[in-house]
Amino acid sequence: MKRFVRFPWRVYWKFFFTQLVAFNIVFVAIISIIDVRYRVRPFVYNEALLNFFLFSLIVAALTSYRFARPIHRMILKALRISSKRTYGSLVDPQEDDLLDDEVDDISELDVALNHIHRKMKKRKAQYLQAQEESQAFMSAVAEGLVSVSLDEKILYFNSQFAAQFISPNSVNSTVLRLKDAIRSSDVLEGFSKTIQEGKVQRFTVKLPTLVDNQPRYFAVSVNPIRNEKTKNIYGVVGIFHDITELKKVEQIRIDFVGNASHELRTPLTSIKGYVDTLKEDVKTGQIQQAGKFLNIVSRNIDRLMDLVNDLLSLSTLESHAELKLEMIHPLQVSEHILAEMAVLAAEKNIAIRVIGDVPPFMADAHKVEQVLRNLVSNAIKFIPSGKTVQIRWEAGKDAIILRVIDDGQGIPEEHLDRLFERFYRIDKGRTRDAGGTGLGLAIVKHIMQSHGGTVSVKSGRDKGCEFICTFPLKT
Repeated sequence: MKRFVRFPWRVYWKFFFTQLVAFNIVFVAIISIIDVRYRVRPFVYNEALLNFFLFSLIVAALTSYRFARPIHRMILKALRISSKRTYGSLVDPQEDDLLDDEVDDISELDVALNHIHRKMKKRKAQYLQAQEESQAFMSAVAEGLVSVSLDEKILYFNSQFAAQFISPNSVNSTVLRLKDAIRSSDVLEGFSKTIQEGKVQRFTVKLPTLVDNQPRYFAVSVNPIRNEKTKNIYGVVGIFHDITELKKVEQIRIDFVGNASHELRTPLTSIKGYVDTLKEDVKTGQIQQAGKFLNIVSRNIDRLMDLVNDLLSLSTLESHAELKLEMIHPLQVSEHILAEMAVLAAEKNIAIRVIGDVPPFMADAHKVEQVLRNLVSNAIKFIPSGKTVQIRWEAGKDAIILRVIDDGQGIPEEHLDRLFERFYRIDKGRTRDAGGTGLGLAIVKHIMQSHGGTVSVKSGRDKGCEFICTFPLKT
């Protein structure tokens, strides 16, 4: 039925009647000439006309069908080529006949259609492959990408953009505009300027996102899309590069420079002040307090040396220096640190206890001592006199766990998240009086990370403090 509807009947009937009229005109002309010369009887004349008319009907019908049939096939091929099925599956059994060149009754146009169809299938395969590669590339890109039309309708977005700005309820919307996804005036103004002026817009903006419901910083680049021939703008593409982590790193760097400068300036100012005083006293011959001043200068120099040494240690750890792994005995390391801290603990009447007997494990002995020294010295410095510090070793399934526990006043919970930052202090004045550099816990964190382990803290106001270091077992 489908082939019948598409059969070129108009061409068929036009060619049919043209042949019928032409045949009969020629036959009448021939009969007329014969009649003039040989005087054919009327009944013979009429019978010949009738027979030839019937014969011409059959011939015209057959030749018209023969003429229209290739046209019918070409129409079917053209319709199949232009139909949506062409952009469906590459394997379509109904289209196999389009690729067979029937030389007996096919025209050059028929052959050309076959070649066009082959080229279209080849280009279709290339298009689908390019589309798959493009989608895979867009999904793999870490930046959020969005394509917007001139009326600011969203035409395309990748998974990163959707995860950050488009709620699941909006994805199924038939018309999604940029302002529905992002309500920032800076972003909307940037896209609008690019559409109006055709120039690239770049800016940094802080946007609320669907990722943890936290605002993040983005470096946004808005680029116009132009027609290759006319150079007219038909849309824009926006690239949202998440620079939140870069901002955090930059802020840490700024804080580090500021804190380090402050930590260095304080003892240097004290040293300079006492040295200048000593110079004046020596000139006037008043040197009664010279010993006291020199002791203060010496303490500040020691403080500077501790700070510089901690900075160098932190720098070495951050440069991923190679660990010197060896088999260490936890109790031996603990006894060594206990001997170092004995005088400091005795001054505050603080008892240090070592608990747990665990097997030796592979680690950098010097760095494990540094971890234990920093944690124990912090506990001794900051807990009240008469309290206790525990060094507890535990053997886990895949790790050795070190716990340093004190029963002091504890650390308020609001400080726990930032406790391992460089130069972070809970009580700045009190910490400086205790002689800390503010880098000890940062060093502990980097040492544990270099061993592939972790460090955490449990504490609360008036609940004591527990630092937990996990050393993974290495073979």
